[in-house]
Amino acid sequence: MSFDTVRFVIDARYVRSRPSGIGNYVAALIARLPALAPEDHFHLWTNPERPSPVMAPNVTTSVVPAAADGLRTLLRPAALDSLSRSDLVHFPFSLLGRGLPCASVVTIHDLMWIEHAEKVDARPLLRRVRASFYQTGMRQALRYATRLIAVSHATADRIRAVLPESAPRVRVIHNAAGPAFVAPTNLGESMKRAAELIGSDAPYYLVVGKNEPYKAHQLVLEAFAREARQGELLVLVQRTRRGAGLEQLARKLGIADRLRWLPTLSEPELVTVLQAARALMQPSLVEGFGIPALEAMAAGCPVIASDTPALVEVLGGAGLHAAVGDAAGLASAMNRLRSGGLREELRQRGFERARAFSWDRAAEQTLEVYREAAAAGPSGADRA
Repeated sequence: MSFDTVRFVIDARYVRSRPSGIGNYVAALIARLPALAPEDHFHLWTNPERPSPVMAPNVTTSVVPAAADGLRTLLRPAALDSLSRSDLVHFPFSLLGRGLPCASVVTIHDLMWIEHAEKVDARPLLRRVRASFYQTGMRQALRYATRLIAVSHATADRIRAVLPESAPRVRVIHNAAGPAFVAPTNLGESMKRAAELIGSDAPYYLVVGKNEPYKAHQLVLEAFAREARQGELLVLVQRTRRGAGLEQLARKLGIADRLRWLPTLSEPELVTVLQAARALMQPSLVEGFGIPALEAMAAGCPVIASDTPALVEVLGGAGLHAAVGDAAGLASAMNRLRSGGLREELRQRGFERARAFSWDRAAEQTLEVYREAAAAGPSGADRA
């Protein structure tokens, strides 16, 4: 097969054995893009753990051992692999390095490292080092990427606030829930399987996501202590820093024996615990999108979330909101959800809202951005 002169290079190093939000985002795109443009050439930079994440006639790969969020990516990205001026390279993790010879697309998931570094990492010394790295890469992206993909209008607003002159280069393309996140075919069976995973058949509220300051999981504990009834549990699925600071708070609040901690779940297991949960709680102080909330709606789980702009955008009126930082407001929403009629209404509205987001449409829009950026050519990163 012969290809046109433009080669679309996608940094797919986040696609690896351990699941992650960015990894799932990239995997969803590379699973769809080659079939959308069979006459185009897609070249993937891959992780040694997943050297060939997709197979297609118009896809080639190069294993790049360097970390996606490492210094080589920031300081010498052109040295990671051979790039020509006619290429288009997509960095899907909010950072852009220096010295690229070609056009570039960067997906911006959020600007928390620039605007709220203290909410991303509570460890002062490590935060100082990490913030310097991520702020450098993010500002480079805002200034020099040929096109910027924002995962929400809320994120696009923050990009324009931080660097107004970037506005003409910003395109909003929403994330989506994967095809596994669906309504249960048999709710009783989902509840039975969830009980096996949790170790209890008690009704439960659910928290999903890494335990970082901006996720504000402590607010859920405070709301649960205020409102939950005897016999109800709080289940926390945490990928990193499990229970850090939360176990002590739970003991102080007198609810330690009603918490259940789950490690990383497989996707089918996560779908099951969402299907069977009384509600997903997402009280984030800031967010770029809010994938757990969208996945919950797709699986038929009502959502109680903060009113940070991205979560308001994603829920689109299909969930309950409390003010950012308001544990009492979360508790009040839990109380409102005890109405079976409201709970069923939110389930149905959630299904409808989740259908508004599509990975197929996201891939189509991303391909349009690639072609637009390739036609525009390098916008200054090659001279940075």
